[in-house]
Amino acid sequence: MMKLVNTRVQSGTADRIFMIIRVLLTVSPFIALGYLSMDAAKEGAGGNIQAVISSNPSAAVMFIVAMLNPFIAYLLGFIKDHLHDGDYDYAVSNMFLMIIAELMIQNFIYVLMLMFLTYKCVRTYQIPVKGIVKRMAGNHLLRDISGSLVVLAFAGICMFAMLRLG
Repeated sequence: MMKLVNTRVQSGTADRIFMIIRVLLTVSPFIALGYLSMDAAKEGAGGNIQAVISSNPSAAVMFIVAMLNPFIAYLLGFIKDHLHDGDYDYAVSNMFLMIIAELMIQNFIYVLMLMFLTYKCVRTYQIPVKGIVKRMAGNHLLRDISGSLVVLAFAGICMFAMLRLG
C-alpha cells in the first residue's frame, strides 16, 4: 500500500514538471515577440516587428524556432497521456527525439529541461530504456514517432538556416 501512495506522489511531481515545461514552451513565442519588439525599438522601426523580421534573417529564423516550441508542448501532452496509459516506449522515444530537435535548434535551456523530464519519468515509472527501438520496431514505430519526426524536420530546416547565416 505504501509503495502505491509513493508512486502516486512521484507521478504528481512528474505531472507538475510536465506542466511547467509545457507552459514555458507555449510562452516562448511571446518572449520572442517581446525580444523582436525591443529590437525594433532599438533600430528605430517604431515597434514594427515585420520590418525587423524582413531586414534581419537571423530574427526571422529565431521567430520560426520560437513558433516550433508550442507544437513540442502539444506533443508533450500526448506523451503525458501515454505515460499514464503505460505506453512507456512511446513516451521515452518521443522525448529523446524532442531533445535531439531542441539540440538542433540550439535551445539549450529546453534541452536541459527535457533531459530532466526524461530522467524524472524514467526514474518515476521505472522504464527500461534498453531496447526501446527494438520493442517498437514491429509495433508501428513510424506512427508512434510521426509527430516528433515533423518537429525534427522543421528543426533541421532551422538548423540549416542558422548554419548558413553564421
